[in-house]
Amino acid sequence: MSCSPSTPERHRAFKLIFVPLLIFSLFAQCAVVWTQLEDIRGGYFDFVLYYSGAKIFNDGNGAQLYDLHVQREYQKEFGVANQNRDLPFNHLPYELLLLLIPAKFSFPVAHSLWAATNILLLAVILLRLSPFVEGRHRWLFALMLFAYFPTLTALKMGQDSVITTFLLVETFVSLKRKRYAIAGGLLALGLYKPQFVLPMVGIFLLHRRWSSIFGFLFTGLLLGVLSLAMVGWNGLLGLFSLWLPMTQRGHVVWPELMTNLRGLMYMILDLGGLSGATNILTLAFSILVYVITLRLWPRSADERNELFDLRFALAVAMTALVSFHLYSYDGTLLAIPLIIMLNQILKDPNSYPVRHRIFLAILIAWFLPLVPNILLSAASLAWWALPLPFLFGVIAMEIWRCSKWTVGRDELVGTAVPMS
Repeated sequence: MSCSPSTPERHRAFKLIFVPLLIFSLFAQCAVVWTQLEDIRGGYFDFVLYYSGAKIFNDGNGAQLYDLHVQREYQKEFGVANQNRDLPFNHLPYELLLLLIPAKFSFPVAHSLWAATNILLLAVILLRLSPFVEGRHRWLFALMLFAYFPTLTALKMGQDSVITTFLLVETFVSLKRKRYAIAGGLLALGLYKPQFVLPMVGIFLLHRRWSSIFGFLFTGLLLGVLSLAMVGWNGLLGLFSLWLPMTQRGHVVWPELMTNLRGLMYMILDLGGLSGATNILTLAFSILVYVITLRLWPRSADERNELFDLRFALAVAMTALVSFHLYSYDGTLLAIPLIIMLNQILKDPNSYPVRHRIFLAILIAWFLPLVPNILLSAASLAWWALPLPFLFGVIAMEIWRCSKWTVGRDELVGTAVPMS
């Protein structure tokens, strides 16, 4: 009769496969970035839109911030202009406050400052999550975060995705400490990309977390007033005009590059020439995913227990799935559910059930070196999101099983007869 391996032995076997994969992935992505250094300095990536936006405001032209002609004029010295394509700044203007000082420097210096700031935020993210994960595995989670393709892509592109991830982590920490109003306010700070905060706000609203809703509305109102003061009414109307075309493919919207439900729906439907139904089917599946998340996050949820960690992880995975506009770098936020779920598995004393094996397979698939780079070069990166619905399903199953076990344990305790 063969005995199942002990918990440390099982984990060692997994790490013997996973850790070299992470290291290889990290070095492979760094090598790709190294080959693109000239393009980064030349302004071929997304940091141009933030840099030019901040320069427009620094020059006293805030009212014209969302005028595409003005943005093109500021970007004409960069590589993006040579590619004859628009790279518009279409976020709420308050986000530019973070870049007003870096924009006073040359483009390469500003990009370096922005990258350094984001690397520091990644360290803070790990620090803030550390009380809620096993101490002996923190080095593994740090390696995961830095070896993750979206993380390195966000740093290379000069995107704001690390800030979004940081705000979600701070929201999680605030909820764990029952600082509900602060949690709502932190989510409001992420309104520069509303698709990544509004799903969580919806959970608060439907569960009547009024203090969180108050914190969100109060902070959101302040940011709205600040944005209005920065660009005026005409400026905000210009922003809305940039948002309207984002429901259709083209310009800056390419579903085949989106690692979410919209991207997957587009790729699957496009195989049959039915891509026109992408939006309606995305909406239908998004509602289904949202309802499942709500059912597994009851109003009576206690933020202090570990089951809440899984519920928050599920909510973040749901957010990535239903977000209507998500490119590879925005997938950085998925580091949160990946870390939380892996932490849950590594501290489980039982042998790996099927759902845990599926999750470990998802991890290996997502960290296979250069696979996303190949898909990106083929303009089909959306296929890289195939593990995402399975991630959502595995976390949902883990919550359901843990909830069932907790209810059964409580019923057993409640019916037990004390011995005299």
